[in-house]
Amino acid sequence: MRGLARAGKRASEMAFNAGGGAVNWFPGHMAAASRAIRDRLKLADLVLEVRDARIPLSSANEDLQPVLASKRRILALNKKDLANPNIMNRWLHHFESCKQDCISINAHSTSSVSQLLGLVEFKLKEAISKEPTLLVMVVGVPNVGKSALINSIHRIVTSRSPVQDKNKRATVGPLPGVTQDIAGYKISSQPSIYVLDTPGVLVPSIPDMETGLKLALTGAVKDSVVGEERIAKYLLSLLNIRKTPLHWERLVYRREQFNEDAFNSNEKDYRDSPRRRRRPNNSDALYVQDMVMEVQRTLCSTFMDFADNTEDENELESLIDSQLVALRKVFRIPHKPFDETHEQSFCLFQN
Repeated sequence: MRGLARAGKRASEMAFNAGGGAVNWFPGHMAAASRAIRDRLKLADLVLEVRDARIPLSSANEDLQPVLASKRRILALNKKDLANPNIMNRWLHHFESCKQDCISINAHSTSSVSQLLGLVEFKLKEAISKEPTLLVMVVGVPNVGKSALINSIHRIVTSRSPVQDKNKRATVGPLPGVTQDIAGYKISSQPSIYVLDTPGVLVPSIPDMETGLKLALTGAVKDSVVGEERIAKYLLSLLNIRKTPLHWERLVYRREQFNEDAFNSNEKDYRDSPRRRRRPNNSDALYVQDMVMEVQRTLCSTFMDFADNTEDENELESLIDSQLVALRKVFRIPHKPFDETHEQSFCLFQN
């Protein structure tokens, strides 16, 4: 993890981030939601804090941590299917060493969510014998998968219930202190257990550029707040520093069943290619798969052709620039000077 952290820090400090500071994106609804969450947390018997498994530290809401630390809490590292399993296991050990209950999940997997529910029931075992009504509160920053998790929990609970006693999604209004801005499910009747969903909330100001870039890459912050090209360069710097493009070397030489000329680097050939004009088998999935493979081939080719030293920051930026030029051809994006593209995005940062 230290190696990955160093790579991230190095990438975040490169020249393309010059002028960046605290990232400020806190819409009005987040301020109201943050106040509501704090009020409801006082009533919660257990908190499910959902974080992104790819960035388990950066996806924590630091403003809520002092409150959450005093609660019975489970960290659910969601999107484990998108995370490196080796790194994921190291994170799990890290949180366990900090005496924090933690589980990695895929919110779209029934078996994965069932394991989480088992842990929830175990953690509530003592409280169940004392309280007639229990509240499990789900919190997290935007786009970590809270809604997907809530929906999976609802499906699992509904499948366990008799037909005449199907639990329906409802706004949990009758419960003390819970208003209509926080909705949830009743997942158990004996005792009554409610799972409450909450809006995704960020801190009012993200203090460092690296955290902001990670949150933007995973969709918690709008791309326009940080700047699309800045995000792209940050991602490319991480891939190049870790030498990830070399893992795709086989794609450079592998012959595809379709005509390879469809992805010729010549822009006219690429634009006129029937492969580009028509999605294979009218399948969006295959089309996306082809584009992903072409991106991988492009990054690998540019990395292998680069003769300079990627350990040098200026030379690494030169590689990144050449990769952006190549990727623009792949996606047919017209070139725009950096200053023109990001003159407005810089104004969204405070030094």
